[in-house]
Amino acid sequence: MFMGKRIIVTGANGFIGSHLISELVASNTPATAIVKNSSNIDILKKNKFYNIIKTDNYLDPSLIRQLSISKPEYFVHCAWNENVLTNSKLLLNAIELAKIINCKGFLTIGTFEEYGELKNNLLESQLCNPKSDFGNLKYAMHITAKNICKSLNIKYCHIRLSIPYSIRDNQDFYFTNVIKEISKGQQPMIQSLYSAKDYIHASDIARAIIDLVENQQEGTFNIGSGEAISTKSLLNMIYQKFGKQLKVNDIMEEKKEIDEFSLNIKKMYSKVLWKPSISIWDGLSLLVHENKFNSKPSMEEFADRIRNLCK
Repeated sequence: MFMGKRIIVTGANGFIGSHLISELVASNTPATAIVKNSSNIDILKKNKFYNIIKTDNYLDPSLIRQLSISKPEYFVHCAWNENVLTNSKLLLNAIELAKIINCKGFLTIGTFEEYGELKNNLLESQLCNPKSDFGNLKYAMHITAKNICKSLNIKYCHIRLSIPYSIRDNQDFYFTNVIKEISKGQQPMIQSLYSAKDYIHASDIARAIIDLVENQQEGTFNIGSGEAISTKSLLNMIYQKFGKQLKVNDIMEEKKEIDEFSLNIKKMYSKVLWKPSISIWDGLSLLVHENKFNSKPSMEEFADRIRNLCK
């Protein structure tokens, strides 16, 4: 089976990378994590994962020798840097490393922001015209990696994520901050009340990546829930979980038009039979529970809870 072969994960201590490592550990898939020299790797060690290489140079001869011995089959590039020049160098060096050690496939992480025009049922075939800096950078990475991998005869796969979240602390996720503030008796700032967006749990993303790797897929794939959920609906649910009522002022109530988007995920299902297992309702409910009762799970407990949601 292909998944018996080793997988390399760069940026393995990051948001997506650490969830991917958790799933690889759970499936007993051999993996090697590559992180920066300055990286905090506690999240990996708590998951009982120790095959970690720290380096700021993907083309270091000692690193190449070490990886050549383990003979990895696939390279998942999760590393990301906000500096455009640094990020470009990371990508080019990662692909070169993959070629040197004879990896069969290379996967990059993208975003729904690559599409630019946001609407419901976004298809992978839609022409991309990114509007945001993040979307532009991810799309440029995709085009660059696609062309280079093709020239090097490496199978290339690119995933476009909807809005990722996790039960783990994530200050970049709006609802994490809302839940924390309500649990402290504070009044959170209500924003984008009438927007409706597509959310996907990071553990579902990890399983999707594993399915794509296992089936040696090529091309671009959307990974999301496949539906747009309104901010107001989610806020109502959160407030109800705390025994409170969402109060909206008259000015906010006057705005009726809804800004929404969702990703079409039929391609993922047709190619690898993947579909999300954790709904945004279940994910936020568990996050509310942990903040409401101030119960922070261990890494083992966290993994068990996620897998129970997926059954």
